[in-house]
Amino acid sequence: MRSRILKNVGSGCTFLMKSIPGLQTFLGEYYVENTDTSVSPASGQRWKYLLFKLVAATSNEDCPLVLLLDDLQWADETSLDVIRMIVTDPDIRYCLFIGVHRDNQSSSTNRVKKLLHGIQEQGVSFMAMRIGPIEKESINTILSETLCLPPRLCQPLSTIIHSKTGGIALFMLDFLKSLKEEGLLWFDLSSRRWAFDTRGIDAKEISDDLVEHISKRMTRLPHGMQSGLKISACLGSSFSAGTLQKGFSRNDFDIDEFLRFSIESGYLREISSGKFMWAHDQIQQAAYELIPVTRREAFHLLLGSRMFLSTLAEMDDVLFTIVGNMNIGIRLMKSQQQKLEVARLNLRAGEMAIASSSFNSAAEHLMIGIALLPDDSWVEEYDLTIRLYDAASEANYVTGDFGTLASIIQMPLLHARCLEDKLCTYNVLVRYLIASGQLREGISKSTNVLAQLGETLPEHVDNTLYAEEVELVKRSLMDLSEDDLLNLPLMTDERKLACMQFMNIVMSAAYCVEPLLSPILVFRMVRLSIDHGVCNISTFAFGLYGAWLVSAVNSDFEGGYRMGFLAISLMNRLEANEFIPRVYTSVYGFINIWKEPFQAGQVKCLEGYDAGAMSGDTEFAVSCLFQYASCAFHSCGEDIAMLETSLRLYIRRAIQCKQEYSAKTLVVLHDLILRFMGSKEISYSIFFDTNEEAFYQEGLEKSLMSLCRYILHKRKFLAFFNGDMDVSAESFEIASRYYTGTNARLSHFAISTVIDGLIAFFFARKHQGNENRWRKTGEAVVNLTRQWATNSNWNFINKLYLLEAEHFFLNNEDTKATEKYKQSIKAAHDHHFIHEEGLAFERAAWFHLHYGRHGEALVSFTESKKCYEKWGAHGLVNYIERTILNLF
Repeated sequence: MRSRILKNVGSGCTFLMKSIPGLQTFLGEYYVENTDTSVSPASGQRWKYLLFKLVAATSNEDCPLVLLLDDLQWADETSLDVIRMIVTDPDIRYCLFIGVHRDNQSSSTNRVKKLLHGIQEQGVSFMAMRIGPIEKESINTILSETLCLPPRLCQPLSTIIHSKTGGIALFMLDFLKSLKEEGLLWFDLSSRRWAFDTRGIDAKEISDDLVEHISKRMTRLPHGMQSGLKISACLGSSFSAGTLQKGFSRNDFDIDEFLRFSIESGYLREISSGKFMWAHDQIQQAAYELIPVTRREAFHLLLGSRMFLSTLAEMDDVLFTIVGNMNIGIRLMKSQQQKLEVARLNLRAGEMAIASSSFNSAAEHLMIGIALLPDDSWVEEYDLTIRLYDAASEANYVTGDFGTLASIIQMPLLHARCLEDKLCTYNVLVRYLIASGQLREGISKSTNVLAQLGETLPEHVDNTLYAEEVELVKRSLMDLSEDDLLNLPLMTDERKLACMQFMNIVMSAAYCVEPLLSPILVFRMVRLSIDHGVCNISTFAFGLYGAWLVSAVNSDFEGGYRMGFLAISLMNRLEANEFIPRVYTSVYGFINIWKEPFQAGQVKCLEGYDAGAMSGDTEFAVSCLFQYASCAFHSCGEDIAMLETSLRLYIRRAIQCKQEYSAKTLVVLHDLILRFMGSKEISYSIFFDTNEEAFYQEGLEKSLMSLCRYILHKRKFLAFFNGDMDVSAESFEIASRYYTGTNARLSHFAISTVIDGLIAFFFARKHQGNENRWRKTGEAVVNLTRQWATNSNWNFINKLYLLEAEHFFLNNEDTKATEKYKQSIKAAHDHHFIHEEGLAFERAAWFHLHYGRHGEALVSFTESKKCYEKWGAHGLVNYIERTILNLF
């Protein structure tokens, strides 16, 4: 287990040890502490990610893990979200989670129900069990063993106790204590055994409510002890002695004596030096009941104010306790000055919560702060007001509370004094529009903001404007070497930095629905970086520019490759680790596939996912997973059975991260793989309870052109490999209507283009009257693939040989075609493209069959079947077997 933890978590153990001290003890000498001071402190998102890695490492088939968490009804939204993510995380297996909660608190019960619903929505099954009170027979056994009396003698006492306490364990123990205190249960020295007054106990009147019963006992304590319990009850489930001391108005109260008495009485437990927690939440509730209901708001307000005045110099450690108590007494605040002070404290608490990624807590504090503002706050308290609204907008966006976000997001846009003060709100608004599927609206809003910042984007991109933009960016780069670009000064102009942020936000949306605008955004970011200095976003901009250089229009593979290297070098120089998933997406997903073996960049895609999951960039983290899976299937020919299992995890992870678009793209790929495997499962129904046509129609309605193109690619790919050439040609024709602009191309684009060439040569041989058009299409693909093979022989030479073989087949050049088929088969085998080796054998079989060489055709079909079997494509194996039976 230690080795698994060190392998999975690595240097992240250092961060986890701060909140899980026992981890260091467990790892012992096996772990060498990370002393690299350049590593930034762990954010809340990174802490969550490392925690999931830790849980995944501690559970496996040989050593399953059981996690038991009690009192979930008291857990806050952030804690419940961590639980949800642990339970639904696809990497965590062989783990049994047991959660215990009471269902008699309406608000907390609703939170737990929401948690269970979220878990169930992601396909995780659970069992709900209702646990009742202790039965009378068990109570009798407990009393017999506790009092060292025969069960028969304890029967009268156990009957009464069960009747009065209902079998509630804590109630029963507290009732026994009260019996001893009142002399109804005593140790008889003469008989040397415990005795009890059955009639007196039966006559004793007690409350049916446990909390009321314990609270009533507490009222018999000295006044000072009661005061200590009241204050302690308002400090939360755990607190320090120092925090408790701040809650008293006088210094003559003996804190040590109170804590010692509370521990001896079973009210508190010491969990570490100077740190204490309630022995049971019901005991805390009983202590809280000592405060009269009518005075509770005043008590909290007084306690919070007292702690605030005594903690001005060291506020952060107890800030949430102070603010939490003050917020309960808000209704009693009469002075506007006091309300403003509490609003400032809520702002401070909200910003601290955001810094630790506790966005639910942050949203709660910030919305309270907004509610405390006076009507004229935009005039009289402008700085406080704008900070509260900005932070609240961010917190509500991250938590997905779009209803609350919509209710506050317009206020800064109406009342902010300048554009700079509106930028944070605009930033959140654009992200909200994109996250809610309103991609065009998000782009439009961002374009308006950029225009106000002095960066006007065109409403319509035509060829003339596009050529002008290309010329401008090339002119900016003309006299600059790679070293010059790498050593550009830092960008300091706040407006230009804001421009970079907004273009970065809408880049993916533009790629999906406005493909002609996407390269314009890239050009503008590159020019801003050159003219005004570089920032972290510049690393992504240079990577995307490199991806544009290798696109269809340019095919400048050397220039793109150098620009990709520059992007990574600049990222390292700026230590912009949060941009790893974006830079890796552009460099290893779009650029290096045209120079390096497909297999070489796969590990970088997985590293990109890890980096994105750790930094919180889930959008591009999931994009890295899609790039990995797509390349593994289309380009590398990895075992598709193993890939199918991984894809299920990737889809669940995308859904868990609320990346619906990426999840849908992964589902299209997953369904394609299921078809190749011969499975009857439908991925669309597994994850979205729908079908492929509904996916496609939704893409058309929302202008998600890249999703539509990918579905058409899937249909074409599947039909071609299953010999349904008419359907493959139909999908090819439809897909050709979707203009992709000059955007970057993933590896499946190259494979899809090769398939287009094979389809074209097939129909050119049919002589159906349009063979000339098909011939030109096929020859264009041959020329394009030859260009690709010049830059990456490893990736494309086998594909070029296959296309050339089909071209010679079309021209009836038997000998040349035969040689090219052999070369394609050998190259695919040598480069470990097992799926394309099978395809080359299959195409060669049809070629031999055409010339009547049935023996050679049968051998080629058989070899093709073997390759598909190794690939795991049993659906294709069945197709080849049917073909052999029909032909031979």
